[in-house]
Amino acid sequence: MTRRHIAFFNYAAHGHVNPTLPVVAELVRRGHRVTYVVASQFEDVVAATGAEVIAYESVVPKSWNTVAIPAKVTGNDMAEAAVVHLSEAFGPLAEVEKRLGDDRPDVMVYDAFGYASGRLLARKWQLPSVLTATTFVVSETCNPYASLAAVMTPPDPDHPALAKYRDLLRDTLDAHGLGDLSNEEFTDAAEERTIAFVAPEFQPGVETFDERHVFVGPCIGERALQGEWRRPDDGRPVVLVALGSFGYENQAAFYRDALVALADLPRHVVMSLGGLVTPDDLGPLPANVEAHPWVPQLSVLEHASAFVSHAGMGSTMESLSFGVPPVVVPRTGEQDLVAARVAELGLGRAIAPTELTAERLRAAVLGLDEDEATRGRVRELSASIAARRGPALAADTIETRSAAS
Repeated sequence: MTRRHIAFFNYAAHGHVNPTLPVVAELVRRGHRVTYVVASQFEDVVAATGAEVIAYESVVPKSWNTVAIPAKVTGNDMAEAAVVHLSEAFGPLAEVEKRLGDDRPDVMVYDAFGYASGRLLARKWQLPSVLTATTFVVSETCNPYASLAAVMTPPDPDHPALAKYRDLLRDTLDAHGLGDLSNEEFTDAAEERTIAFVAPEFQPGVETFDERHVFVGPCIGERALQGEWRRPDDGRPVVLVALGSFGYENQAAFYRDALVALADLPRHVVMSLGGLVTPDDLGPLPANVEAHPWVPQLSVLEHASAFVSHAGMGSTMESLSFGVPPVVVPRTGEQDLVAARVAELGLGRAIAPTELTAERLRAAVLGLDEDEATRGRVRELSASIAARRGPALAADTIETRSAAS
């Protein structure tokens, strides 16, 4: 394969950046040059893959776990978030164009959430592109998100934030010579290739997708920069309790329920608290419970027998990759869909936040210990994920698109 120059654009969140890291490392290993555009807080972890980093200062929080996502997201929340996310995605545009204008990539790879700069420059420079998706994707005949429309109130189309969003997009397209492209044509454009970091067995309606979508599954690689966790020598099974890299309302109550549910079991409990809860909020901790603002999740999952989580797609895929059946307590609409899929496929247990009690959580964890059928299904999926060789498959897909330049 001819050595190619490949540009990555990503959104400033761990769940979006992490799956791309082993893919970039694989492309670099194959001799390609990768330029990666990312917020400055991710510069070190991306540079460790061997990529050249174009870092920018993010307008979204540098630490998402210090911001509480409300239990009920309103139309106003969605409208305000839309303009912030577009501003974030266009933030590095001027610097990227200056740096890459005379050093154009052979292919642009951009995240489905933070796509704007990558897609704009791909259109402007007439380059092949690849979209990366970290959660469920949509086909012409299958939309896993359709059920959310009945329970979520969309923002008012005349909301001032949405007007600002439309103006920012229109003005930016016009400034870059794309005036003949409508906002809708830009945002809704179908990609020639989409890489989905979701196991195909987990994607609803996977049979409706054609070769334009490549389900590489979770891509898990080296994360030494995120630290190491060592299992105690007490021989107790390990239970990880975490809500990912985002913060949520009522987070302290969740961890208190988990502490009551698990602390007196013959388990070693590891709690990743985030930025909204401290160990002091939980009171005195037994010797078999450790609580930290953050833990290297993969290092703990490697030893865990149970994972109590929020049904984030990244955490769920990591759990299943390590053969750990999760107990999920979803916090957002999208996580509701992931939780429903976990339950539908018999891969774990799902508990609605409104129905969460210490007793129910304890019963779910203990029930999975004895549920060999569920554990067998999870082992089968874990083996399938490993056999798919996600980072190599993703790299193959990007190489194929780069050859189209």
